[in-house]
Amino acid sequence: MYCTRKVTEDLIWVGADDRRLFCFEGVYGVPDGVSYNSYLLLDEKTVLFDTVDKAVYSVFLENVAHTLNGRKLDYLVVQHMEPDHAATQELLLQRYPEAKIVCNAKIQTMMKQFLGVDLSERTVLVKEGDTLNTGKHTFTFVMAPMVHWPEVMMTYDLTDKTLFTADAFGTFGALNGRLFNDETDFFLEDLDEARRYYTNIVGKYGVQVQAVLKKAAKLEIALVCPLHGYVWRSHFGDFLEKYLLWSSYTPEEKSVLLAYASVYGHTENAANILACKLAERGVRVRMYDTSVTTASYILSDAFRCSHLVFAATTYNAGVFVTMEQLLHEIAAHNLQNRKVALIENGSWAATSGKVMKEILSGLKGIEFIETGVSLKSALAENQLAQLDALADLLAEEINPKPAAPAAAPELLPTVPAPDAVDKKAFNKLTYGVQVLTTRVDGRDYGCIINSAVQVASGEPKKLAISVIAKNYSAEMVAKAGCFNVSILTEDAPYSLFQRFGFQSGRDVDKFADLPYDDRTANGIRYIPEYTNAVLSCQVTEVKDLGASILFIADVVEARVLCKDPSCSYGYYHAHIKPKKNPAPEQKECWVCKVCGYVYEGAELPDDFVCPLCKHGKDDFEHVVPNAKPKVKGWVCKICGHFEPCEGELPADYTCPLCKHPREDFERAEQ
Repeated sequence: MYCTRKVTEDLIWVGADDRRLFCFEGVYGVPDGVSYNSYLLLDEKTVLFDTVDKAVYSVFLENVAHTLNGRKLDYLVVQHMEPDHAATQELLLQRYPEAKIVCNAKIQTMMKQFLGVDLSERTVLVKEGDTLNTGKHTFTFVMAPMVHWPEVMMTYDLTDKTLFTADAFGTFGALNGRLFNDETDFFLEDLDEARRYYTNIVGKYGVQVQAVLKKAAKLEIALVCPLHGYVWRSHFGDFLEKYLLWSSYTPEEKSVLLAYASVYGHTENAANILACKLAERGVRVRMYDTSVTTASYILSDAFRCSHLVFAATTYNAGVFVTMEQLLHEIAAHNLQNRKVALIENGSWAATSGKVMKEILSGLKGIEFIETGVSLKSALAENQLAQLDALADLLAEEINPKPAAPAAAPELLPTVPAPDAVDKKAFNKLTYGVQVLTTRVDGRDYGCIINSAVQVASGEPKKLAISVIAKNYSAEMVAKAGCFNVSILTEDAPYSLFQRFGFQSGRDVDKFADLPYDDRTANGIRYIPEYTNAVLSCQVTEVKDLGASILFIADVVEARVLCKDPSCSYGYYHAHIKPKKNPAPEQKECWVCKVCGYVYEGAELPDDFVCPLCKHGKDDFEHVVPNAKPKVKGWVCKICGHFEPCEGELPADYTCPLCKHPREDFERAEQ
């Protein structure tokens, strides 16, 4: 029996769960199973995005047939040729002989290799930036080499702002009926498996992931549809932040990963004592026995933690086998920028410390802590001080002690300095963000505010709002004498803030093309989506505060629309407003044209072989960056607009995008 779910009105999930799989890719345990996602679009033309693993082919084909409901399949978009997404291509193409294959040239080559047939007559080849129109929808294609195979591409729906991301943003674990990220407590229940998926499957290719994230940052994204795991329709920025950390090899937390390999318990004993000493010093420890826990879990926490401690016994003049396997896995996945301490053990000729260091020494940014410990058979009483010294060093780096407070100065009358008020402090106040709307002469107006507050709880209840004086909406509210306030929820997309906050009603109709026209009894529109309540107000008092206008009003109508939590101003800055990453330093380098690997330096050795795809120097392109001097200026803290300016901004300057005054700008260079 078919089992499908709607993603949007015309996009259907037709994938399947596999809970009987023991090892993903034959190596990574998946005790909670895995999902294979495939999506079918029902436009004027029908489009299937990827297929599934052969283990679930039966329900997949039934899902496709049921969803098509007698229609033919027009296109199969192939984004990734790994067999867990491509093994059922041949069966599908036999069932739907009229379907065209949309893919890039590398995918076409791999299809011929895997299927043994030439499908070029049925293939529509695409490259970066090409488009495909299917009726209502138009798609463009984003190449994503080595995320995590060289042929991978992503597909972006320009109409619904949906990004189909292949293996990126996936996770281990069956869906169990829950398709969307907000149908589970993702960061509590699923983040560990998402991290384990990324670090083990994609972790080696941080540079390539960063390149794709830069492309994605230019897109307005409403939905993210990966090939494993949940569809993201809210709070995607929080997950994206994790990808930015993982792909740049930046620790998520200041903590210690303590992994040990022990044959008869003596090395384990030393590790346990160190863990106790760290805990006593307030250090979080994540501890593993390498003979019990498989490497994929420990590798995941190695990406998570800032400091790594490896303790192992000597074995066959080397290091114990399970520790050796773990360290080779860490090295193979290109972990960087960690501090490492080693504890070795050996009843004679201890070599495990030397071997562990050799395995990890080739990784970038690895710093070895010299305060290590060398055991002879078992920890001796006089070596407890060495563990104390190591624990002290780790604790000082992870939880540095605050400087002793200076003597309290004599209190004197305060004369405020010009820069004494840090405006960022006001972001900590728990006030919300709202859409203010009004209507004048038959036209609707609106803007974003963050200042609505109840000022009287009697009857009638009173509300105060402050609006930037230069905002056109302030003038319109003054003329109308009434307004609505739509209280936004945490699910409000950034596009809503762009519509009502980053353009002026003098120039555009902010309500143009909106699919709704909901109004309260006063005839003023409100925002029915991403809103938990609406308040209708009649102005009773107006105060000119200089830069802002304060309106005090009676609340004449109030409705609760849903129970979703209100979006605070702090939440908007932390989770909705996109974060701008500093531009990386441009260096002269050589870029592999096959997989995107970057070799830094002016000269590439003639015998150099790409460590990822094994291609030689002939397949590398020399890249010399154009050195551009940085421009001094001011950046708007509200919308990110950059204004080149060597000196001070004019006193009456306002942002051309969001209309905020110069007080909301800070110095910057770009």
